[in-house]
Amino acid sequence: MKEDVVSIQYIPLETTDSCLISNLLNLQVTTDYMFMYNGKTEEVLQFDRKGKFIRRVGRQGNGPGEYSMISELAVDDSNKELSIFQYGGDALVYSYDGTFLRNDTTVKQAGGMYVFADGKRALKGLVMKPFEQAPWAGALQQADGLLLKSKSLFPQGLSQDVCFMKEICFSPSTEGVLLFTACNDTVAGIYANGIEPAYVLKRENPTEYYMDIANINKFRDNTVETDQIIGVYDLFESPHYLYLRLYKGDAIFIQRFDKKTGELKSQRIPDDYLECSAAIPGGNVIGMDNDIDGGIPFWPEYVMADGGRAQVVNADILLALREKGYLKQAPDVLNIGDEANPVVILYKFKR
Repeated sequence: MKEDVVSIQYIPLETTDSCLISNLLNLQVTTDYMFMYNGKTEEVLQFDRKGKFIRRVGRQGNGPGEYSMISELAVDDSNKELSIFQYGGDALVYSYDGTFLRNDTTVKQAGGMYVFADGKRALKGLVMKPFEQAPWAGALQQADGLLLKSKSLFPQGLSQDVCFMKEICFSPSTEGVLLFTACNDTVAGIYANGIEPAYVLKRENPTEYYMDIANINKFRDNTVETDQIIGVYDLFESPHYLYLRLYKGDAIFIQRFDKKTGELKSQRIPDDYLECSAAIPGGNVIGMDNDIDGGIPFWPEYVMADGGRAQVVNADILLALREKGYLKQAPDVLNIGDEANPVVILYKFKR
């Protein structure tokens, strides 16, 4: 971790009855603000970069500017706009002051997006479980809504009638957006100038696995994901490394690939970290040992507008780690009350 991270900032979130966070499912960090989707209450909350609560953005309902079931949040920091993506409807666009601006009808097949500096947008295919989905895993779109290029990751030879993306990993960074789904070992990269292969993972699973995991009639069968299958939970990249969170059977591993030298390092996640975790994504500390300041295990799931990455840890996880003997040398800012809102952790990487 210390080979890649240059600084860590801890931001405890203000805790009031108006902004209680119990199940954070998405975080967007801009130059001035943090927007969070709390799944339990179906609320979008806005904080400043010091952790002070500002407002709720929109509300659940059926009226203008009201959302139904949220899939993800996205920000356009250049235009100071927040987009709330929802299942089965248009994305709703708000200004950073919470004003509803418009429905974005150009992204009906998207479940999320990342906005490049030139205004182009990388789109994440919408997976509406169990039967509806976008025809592509990812796409590149102009700011005016014109679709420039799209990418499907289904294996060749699988009938379109049964094709189904179990999950889509959509991981933005300053380098571009990495796009991955379980049925293909090629990680695609969405960039402002196109879509191309970025990495190839040598999982070497049986050929039938790649076909069956993408088949809506078979992907839930117990014979598809056996203890011998290598799976990918998620991945992200920094300027110097590609990080992957993998599993095989009950074991979870972090692998780090050096983009310059090709060196690959692997670390098995201790059972203690798994026992302290609740879910992926969101409430977990399934990450690398923190060798910088003794804080929580490192796995920043969220990208920041300035190219850094962010991680969130709640009071329950901090308590669980301490009960197992961890965090003895951790920064004091992680000493929060049992009922306090989470702490947001911001990482900056070496260039």
